[in-house]
Amino acid sequence: MKNSLIAAAIIAAGLSPVAVMAQEAAPAASVAPTVGAKVFDPEGNEVGAVEAVAGDVVTVNTGVARAGLPKTAFAMRDKGLTIGMTKAQLEAAVMGAKAESGEAKAKAMVVDAPIKSSDGKVIGTIAKVEGDDVTMTLADGEGRTALFKKANIGLMPDGSLAIGMTADAFAQAVGGSAPQTAAAGAEAPAGT
Repeated sequence: MKNSLIAAAIIAAGLSPVAVMAQEAAPAASVAPTVGAKVFDPEGNEVGAVEAVAGDVVTVNTGVARAGLPKTAFAMRDKGLTIGMTKAQLEAAVMGAKAESGEAKAKAMVVDAPIKSSDGKVIGTIAKVEGDDVTMTLADGEGRTALFKKANIGLMPDGSLAIGMTADAFAQAVGGSAPQTAAAGAEAPAGT
């Protein structure tokens, strides 16, 4: 079976993105997973249920872990929606990816590291990391700071740190103006 990269979490305030490897089920006619549908492994054992569908990402909840799988990872079989992994394999992949992502995030949280909004704009830099708290100096040029919990800062696929708010929403929340768009030719981080 073919391996494909899958996203195990979608960044939102307080959630970190995670990527895991999953085996795709054998190709079949196009499937359209729906919320609540049960998901099975190749042997017909229940893996979990579809919790959400957002574009081409289908979130499967096993009861222990959540994994965002591409629609192409699903096939329709006798019992219903089928993926190429057992429940234990999917949970192990998600937990392993979370551990790796957590280590990478911890290494990225250093003084002067930029923090971006969900739309890729730098909203500030880390001034101090202390326990579960991260103090960020805002990019508004006024020397203001904001305090975050580490859990509210995610690690993007490109290794940058980000929060689950757009720059405009963040600016409104802190009572300022959003940072200007990066100069022409500058790239926003992948996955934003």
